[in-house]
Amino acid sequence: MYKVEILSDNLRDAAILRRKNLDEERKQRIFDPKIRVLGIDVRALEDQIRTKNEMKKVEKEREVAFDKTMRHTNAILQHLDAEAIAQNRAQLKSLNHYRVMNQQPSQRRDYDLYDPKALKSDRPARVGDDDERIGLSSCQRFEGEDLASAQRKRLQKEQMKTWSQEGVWERRAKKFEEAEEKRLYEKYQNDVDQKVITLQNAVKDARAEQARADKEYNWQLAELKRQREAEERRYDEEQNVAEINRQVNGNFLTEHPDVFNIGGGHQVRVDMFKGMTEEQKRYIHQVQEKQRAEAEARREEQKREEERIARQEACNIRAAMLLEREKARQVREEAVELREENKRKAEEFKMK
Repeated sequence: MYKVEILSDNLRDAAILRRKNLDEERKQRIFDPKIRVLGIDVRALEDQIRTKNEMKKVEKEREVAFDKTMRHTNAILQHLDAEAIAQNRAQLKSLNHYRVMNQQPSQRRDYDLYDPKALKSDRPARVGDDDERIGLSSCQRFEGEDLASAQRKRLQKEQMKTWSQEGVWERRAKKFEEAEEKRLYEKYQNDVDQKVITLQNAVKDARAEQARADKEYNWQLAELKRQREAEERRYDEEQNVAEINRQVNGNFLTEHPDVFNIGGGHQVRVDMFKGMTEEQKRYIHQVQEKQRAEAEARREEQKREEERIARQEACNIRAAMLLEREKARQVREEAVELREENKRKAEEFKMK
């Protein structure tokens, strides 16, 4: 089943808890002798309020310092991120420029295999003995004739030269690319190291600032505690001095007999009473002697009454014993008469 919270129950529980807290506070006020006798210490309460306000002020300054440190660290991180993005963009721009300038399709080794303009470069004139445009009847081809040797050698030289240049370019490009990659990697590594160092310095500064703020905060707390303890000691000393003055100059130690009686009667104030006078002591002794004589007379009377009761009980016991003896005698006589009667009847029955 689902647990359903009833609003009335919550309100009732809150009211009960509030009344309990009020009762506990009232008990503390009632059972605390200092508060009950001297009242509420307004100055101590004011000191507590002032201390709490100072602690709130210090906490607020600490939070402001934290916020300032966080904003400074955030600005540093944003600046480093912007520099990394700009460096990455410049690196990509340089790489694209190198590709446009040094990596054209016409500079590739196998460009002649997929050159779209290869057919445009064909010449209609004879280029060699294997030219398909020349038939058998053209008398253009003879056995052992090599008309394309010079062109072939020239093309081979150009091709070798091109291959050599392409190899040189490839080695240069590879070397440049490796150097560029190494430079970019070193730059990236330096940026990362610099960012790490910056973050470490920021963290170190933040920790130092935090330690300084904590030290300042702890020092302020210690100073407030010392001030509060000094105020409490001073206040306790003043209260002790006032209490000593009240006790020394009060009616209790000065022994004023007029303040003992309550309403002029025989009752006395326990907190002010320190002893009785000689007249009161003599009166008490007389009363005690009188009470002792009365108690002795009551004991004598009680003793006589006990003796009388004892004699009466002895008489009653003796009378009871006599009655018992008389009863036992009557029982014996009745038993004898019964035996005689039974004997007589037995004889009559026997005769019959």
